[in-house]
Amino acid sequence: MKTIAVVGAAGFVGRQLLKTMQDAGVQVTAVIRGAAELSVEGSFHNVLHESQVTESTAFDLVINLAYPNSGPLFSYAAQNRLIFAAVERLMKPGGRLIHVSTQAVFGLALDRPVSASPVRKVRDAAYVEAKIEAEHHFAALQKKGGLSLDIVRLGNVWGYASGAWALPLVQRLLTGRPIGVQGVAGLSNSTDVANVASYLSHLAIQGEGAPGLRFHHLAEFSSVPWSYWIDRLAAELQVSPVHAGPEQMTLPVSGRAELAEAMAGVKPRALYRRLAGERVSGSWARSMLTRLPRPLFVKLKGRELSPAKAMPLSREDQMFLSIMSAQQEFKSQVVAGWTPPVGQEESIRRVLGWLRQEW
Repeated sequence: MKTIAVVGAAGFVGRQLLKTMQDAGVQVTAVIRGAAELSVEGSFHNVLHESQVTESTAFDLVINLAYPNSGPLFSYAAQNRLIFAAVERLMKPGGRLIHVSTQAVFGLALDRPVSASPVRKVRDAAYVEAKIEAEHHFAALQKKGGLSLDIVRLGNVWGYASGAWALPLVQRLLTGRPIGVQGVAGLSNSTDVANVASYLSHLAIQGEGAPGLRFHHLAEFSSVPWSYWIDRLAAELQVSPVHAGPEQMTLPVSGRAELAEAMAGVKPRALYRRLAGERVSGSWARSMLTRLPRPLFVKLKGRELSPAKAMPLSREDQMFLSIMSAQQEFKSQVVAGWTPPVGQEESIRRVLGWLRQEW
C-alpha cells in the first residue's frame, strides 16, 4: 500500500480531505504546524509535525495544501520557501506530488487569460504571488527530478462552514455591507469543498501517476452566478442584499496609479502601511523592504512598517466586489471518470443547514 502525506491538513480543505480518504479506507499522514494531534469529527489521524520532517521521512505521494496565509505580507516569500523545503523532504526521489493551487493565479478577479498551462510571474497581491511562485517552484522541481506532478487549481471554495466564502457572504448580508455591484452578474466560479476533497482523493488513489506535469481546474459551479448563492442566503436570513453602484468601482489598474493615490495626503512614514495591501505597488514595496540591509530592516520593520489594518469601505470592499463581478469563467478541466458527488442544489442545501445551526 502506498504511503500518503497531506501537508496543510489542519485547514478547511485538509480536514475535509482527511475525512473523505478515511471514508474510502485510505490511510494518510497529516503534516501540520500546530497541535500534536488532529481530530476530524471524532476520529484521530496519524500526525507528523512539520518540525519532525527529515530527509528520511519519505512518502510515495504528497498532497500539498499549505500556503502562506498569516503574518506580514513581506514574509510570504520566506514562508513559501519553508513550505517548499518541507514538501521536498517528504517526497521520495522521482515520487509523486499533488499541489493544490488556485484560480487566483489569473488574478483575484480573473482579469488575466485563463489557461490550463503554466502562468508567468507577475506583480500582484502577496497571496497571488505566493501561489504563482509555488507553481513555478514545483514545476522546476518536476523538470529537474522527473517526478509526477499534478497542479490542481481550485475555484472559489465554498460549502458547509466555509470560512473563505460562506461565512463572509453571511456576515456581509447581516451587516449591510455591499455584496455585489448593481447591474453586474458576476460568475461565482465556485466549487464545493466536498467535491474538492472527492477530486483530490480520486487523483490520489486512481493510480501511481506517470512522470510529467499536468494541470487541473476544478470549479464545477463556474457558470453559477453569485446571485444564486446570495439570494438563497438572504432569503434564509430574511435580509435584502446591498449592492454598490458601478461608479464606486474605481480600483487603480496599475502600480503608478496605486502609488499616486497612496501618496495623496499620506505622510512618508506611513507610506508602506498604505501600499502593502495593493496588488502591484504592494508587491514592489514588499520586495524593497526585504532587500534592505539587515540592521536597517530590523530597525524599520516596527509598527510603522507593519501592514495597515483593513482599509475603510472604499478599498476593502472594492477588492471584494471586483471578485464578485468576475466575468471570465474558470471552467473545470478534470480527469475522465470523476463526477462531483455534490450538485448545485445539494451544495446550497448543506450551507443553509449549517446556517440554521449557527444562526
